[in-house]
Amino acid sequence: MTCGLCARPAHYAFAEGNGRALRCTRHALIYPRVWRRALGVALVVGVVLFAINQLDVVLSGGLTPLVLGKIGLTFAVPYAVSTYSALQVNRLG
Repeated sequence: MTCGLCARPAHYAFAEGNGRALRCTRHALIYPRVWRRALGVALVVGVVLFAINQLDVVLSGGLTPLVLGKIGLTFAVPYAVSTYSALQVNRLG
């Protein structure tokens, strides 16, 4: 089985219409339903985690490059976890 967009071996299958879309790892990462859902999860969970962990620092004027990095990771981690989860559910074999 090969990716529906390139000639690489397909490792993931996504339900699409009456069939399924086969994707290699690269194209599975940018599959619209995967990244849109991951982005939504990252925004919701990221905002909550930001409020819990960093909001007091930002409001007190303590915004430093280190804090900015932590804020970025606060949103990146739920995005990565959501993407990983979606890919594992749709993995072939």
